[in-house]
Amino acid sequence: MARDAGGQTVDASGTVHRALLCGDADRRLTIAPAQPGAGGANGCGSIALPVPPRDVRWVGALTRPDPPGPDRLVLSGSGQGEGFQPIGAAFEERPGPPPRPNALALDQPLIPALSGRLFGTEERATLVRTDSEITLHCRGGDRPAGLVLDPGRMRLPDGAAFTLRWQVSGDRGFSAAHAGPDADGDSVPLATEGTFDQRPSTRASAREAPRFVLSCPPHAGSLTLHDLRLALPASDRARQRRPRSAWAWRSNRWREAPERLVAEALALGTDRLFVTVEIQDGAIAEEARFSEFVGLARASGIAVAVVEGDPGMALEEGRRTALGRLGALAAYQRRSADDRRLAGVQYDIEPYLLPGFQADPDLILRHWAATLDGLSAAAPPLALDLVLPFWLPLHGSAGLVLPTIRRVAERITVMAYRTTPGEILAAAEPMLAWTTSAGLPLHVALEAGPVADETTRIYRRAETGDLLLVPQADGGALALLLTAATTLHPADRLYTQQRETVFPGSRVSFLGDRRRLDDSVAQVSRLCAAWPSFSGIALHGLID
Repeated sequence: MARDAGGQTVDASGTVHRALLCGDADRRLTIAPAQPGAGGANGCGSIALPVPPRDVRWVGALTRPDPPGPDRLVLSGSGQGEGFQPIGAAFEERPGPPPRPNALALDQPLIPALSGRLFGTEERATLVRTDSEITLHCRGGDRPAGLVLDPGRMRLPDGAAFTLRWQVSGDRGFSAAHAGPDADGDSVPLATEGTFDQRPSTRASAREAPRFVLSCPPHAGSLTLHDLRLALPASDRARQRRPRSAWAWRSNRWREAPERLVAEALALGTDRLFVTVEIQDGAIAEEARFSEFVGLARASGIAVAVVEGDPGMALEEGRRTALGRLGALAAYQRRSADDRRLAGVQYDIEPYLLPGFQADPDLILRHWAATLDGLSAAAPPLALDLVLPFWLPLHGSAGLVLPTIRRVAERITVMAYRTTPGEILAAAEPMLAWTTSAGLPLHVALEAGPVADETTRIYRRAETGDLLLVPQADGGALALLLTAATTLHPADRLYTQQRETVFPGSRVSFLGDRRRLDDSVAQVSRLCAAWPSFSGIALHGLID
């Protein structure tokens, strides 16, 4: 394969493989054989390929042709092997900081996860342990001695309210402390039998790399540690029922069968329902019928909020559309009677889905912040509820948008789409901690609807491969070929598949399993009560 004098790809016989590449507003691309003189119209342009267009399985777009880090591409889609169907691609980012250690579990026995190390220059301490208990024997002596219990690369949960609960039995004189790896903790005496709740240290090192210390008394004695855990506060907060909200995306549900929709929401124990509306000529379409539905729901104890959102709302054109729609919603609110008023507007914008986010997240986040400021200025008398990804507080550029969110939002919903209580809590923790510090109520959203398995392929740069990148004026065109290609024009790049992994949909969604969902909601609600910001659960996918 080579290029002719005009830069076109040719095969060994000198045939030029030209194709017509067409894109729509969402950067979806299609490819077809080019006709003489075609290209340049209706969003189409000419592209040179090392194979005929019929040998291209899929074509996609990149916002930039140069990788920001390792020369590897990530292709996402569905299916496996020959059945793989790509839906998007991005360069793998430069390696960031090492991942933060996981948090120790709340209200779970910690002893099985702790390693023990004896200390003391007089070597007067010895240790006996089982899977669930630890016994410390001490001889008499004048110098400090005892046991350090180390959780390894684990930390305390951020922003959570809990106590260290020691359950012990043995002789008098032993003490317990919570410290960091290089600092002494504040020791407190332990009773000879029973449980003791200790406030954890506030030192940063003790929270990021906690150590739990049992110290020997001056005299001989033994102490058995039966349990150590991060205990939830002894209050009614962990036991009280939390508000529950749900989405009903199809607007015909409230138009055609409002009583049935309200009945479904009540059966789910829902306190708030998020619905969609159509806006026509600056007003809610079928506003009288919508007002009746809002009144029906409110009479049944269900607040109604309108959900809006599209990634494009983070950009200037989409921002104008969002503000126009918000104006119609605010006008409805101002002219409605108290029993027909909305509980607010929820914005599920998700600007990180925009094609340009990987290339320039700072720019997108700044635009997002500008949109939120504009919505806030136009929102009164409507409260704003923002749907956010769980990872946002950990993003390196989060400071470009979080201050705005803190200023304009009255309620936050975090998408913690996992299906085990431990994974849900791990996903929600960064936002639980941030909203606690920001003084904002947080609702943890779980997915219960149909979710397909997601396949991720990692491709690396190679001399031979079936993934081709052709630089374009506004980025790059990617072509997944039916067979591997080899020699290319120097401007093009080939990639070969390095690995393929499948993330099962069952890890993201409960897939309609109500018993499993209800059990997880109960556990997650109890554990999340350790964060003052936690205000309820939001359920997605149970109402169509």
